[in-house]
Amino acid sequence: MPWRTSTRIELAQHTGLSPATVSRITRDLVDEKLLKEITRIPTSVGRPTRGLEVNGGAGTVIGISVLLPSAELVLMDLRGQILRHTSHALDGTKGATGILEQLQKAVRSLLRAWPPRVPKLAGVGLAVPGEWHREGGIAVNYPRVPDWRNVPIGKLLQEWTGCPVSLIGYAPALAIAKSARHGETDPANMVCVEVSENIAMGIVVNGGVLEGVTGNAGELGHITIDADGPLCYCGNRGCLETVATCGAVEDEVRNSDAARDVFVNSRAVTFEDVVTLARQGDSFSTRLLARVARTLGIGLATALNLLNPKVLVLSGRFFDAGDLVMAPLRASIADHTLTNTMKGLIIEPSTLDRGASATGAGLAVVKNVVATL
Repeated sequence: MPWRTSTRIELAQHTGLSPATVSRITRDLVDEKLLKEITRIPTSVGRPTRGLEVNGGAGTVIGISVLLPSAELVLMDLRGQILRHTSHALDGTKGATGILEQLQKAVRSLLRAWPPRVPKLAGVGLAVPGEWHREGGIAVNYPRVPDWRNVPIGKLLQEWTGCPVSLIGYAPALAIAKSARHGETDPANMVCVEVSENIAMGIVVNGGVLEGVTGNAGELGHITIDADGPLCYCGNRGCLETVATCGAVEDEVRNSDAARDVFVNSRAVTFEDVVTLARQGDSFSTRLLARVARTLGIGLATALNLLNPKVLVLSGRFFDAGDLVMAPLRASIADHTLTNTMKGLIIEPSTLDRGASATGAGLAVVKNVVATL
């Protein structure tokens, strides 16, 4: 949970305010039912103390993620407890207008099905894929949707919900969700990487989530891995996303002469088809997955050398292939990462679900709402 129980003395020490000032402020917040007092039982010998915590029932927020192929929406209280999670398919072939219409329908569906006795909506957070501008809440582009240009997504969401809207990058939202899952026990330096059709990297540095000046930190998928490589939707050539994702595996099958000896219709082959054949012993599929995983390992090694985290968390469809990709990936990371960077590094699978970035966006709004109480 993003909020823990604290005593008034602890709050005074943390904020630098006098105990008298903290007592006055918190008394008013308790009266307004924004904070509540609880008895904190000590883990060792000692008397119970009176603690304060945010009253989750004082309001709700919605967190949203819109990365293809689905829109994920979570409804949560002010303590970060998820009250409802819904998923809605997004059809990227319908372009920007179609995606926005589908998103609006999903938001309205959640609002219509508002659970009984749930407090009013206090804010909305959106995890934005692609480039975006903080000023005005503008989504500049959208992965693999060519006609998505400078969409005022923040303004649209505010019109649909009637509430303040905050935007956050898709990758930083992932990092927030992962940090909240373990709370104070989570490592202060962590990198979370999601690999499916896209590559997103959320970064926790010295306990804080790295967003960057414009909020666009974590674009690992757009580091150049091959200057003469395939053209990326971002306009550059040889981005990591073009050669080290599920889509890269599928592109290789479509464009490879050798694949025609393995697949009857290589144009319709999915990443999961390649994984299935590899598990059945097909050498072409096994080699293809290993080669793509090794390339991804080079990109990850670059991030590890730059950031030197304690934990690397991996999620996304790509890693559903298990050891077919994890074994060559680990070997590639070891080959391209500095010795000191590898010392003590933990590589682990994510325990988060598809709604992780929506959860992170919601938690960011919770923090904003509580800060203004």
